[in-house]
Amino acid sequence: MGLFFRKVRIFGRFPLVRLFQLKDNPKYLWHMLKKNLVYKREKTDFSQFYQDFTFLTGQETLEELIHSGKSLARFSDGEIDQITGAGIYPPDSDWSQRWSQPLQDDIITCLSSDDPRLLVAFTPPSTFLAPSDARFDIRFEWNMWVDMRRLLWRFLVPGATYGHSFLFIKQNCPDVDWDMLRGYWQDKHIIVATGRIEKIQHLNLGLKTYFIECGTDNAYQRKENIKEQIMRTIIKNDLPKDQTIVCASLGPTAGIIAHQMLDHDIRVWDTGHMFEFAANHFLENIFETRKHI
Repeated sequence: MGLFFRKVRIFGRFPLVRLFQLKDNPKYLWHMLKKNLVYKREKTDFSQFYQDFTFLTGQETLEELIHSGKSLARFSDGEIDQITGAGIYPPDSDWSQRWSQPLQDDIITCLSSDDPRLLVAFTPPSTFLAPSDARFDIRFEWNMWVDMRRLLWRFLVPGATYGHSFLFIKQNCPDVDWDMLRGYWQDKHIIVATGRIEKIQHLNLGLKTYFIECGTDNAYQRKENIKEQIMRTIIKNDLPKDQTIVCASLGPTAGIIAHQMLDHDIRVWDTGHMFEFAANHFLENIFETRKHI
């Protein structure tokens, strides 16, 4: 089924996308029924389950990454959908990722990590706990957060501190100091692992910038190959690991790679939608566009 048919809307939704999700995982039908018939109607105050955690702002998240040298794994509604059994397809997203049990298991392992070298980040509670009639300056769809508020707390480490997953989206985190990010990266080797790199190869993000084309479909199925390409880039160019940052925009696979490469002493930042800004020239105003590798 092509994208043209998947774009068919009924009541603002893309029902044909659900056929792909059910093809991946027929058991997801049971969750769909429970979500629409039960979870959307329950009156539980889930805020009580999030009182034992500390949540950073976007700027605090950036400062923590800079001062601690941690890797970053981000989680939002898409990753929670994967946990409940759903694959992700356009036009719900600009990338696709087929659901599988190993993918779900790796997402949960990363989300539940208490490794001090990894900063786990997700959509702030001010968004996913908001009532259905809430009004935000950013896009807000209450339906997106039904599963997150109900499930997320079950995977978190009591007393832990968590980052803001939208720190690289200017509209969602207007407090982020992009000059601070530029200054921090200027003496670092930056490796960008994402799809459609031809749209961003004019950017120079640090001391030297390297690009790895990863495509936009089913990155998880090529996870090991992507990790090998990252390590090969570091070895081939004799990059000092403590001065290298991998920026991975690969859907849920980015956070999984960030977690799995900790033991290789490779720092990975799951940068999510950051490189979509290349389309409106936002990043060109922050970073130079001189020669890259």
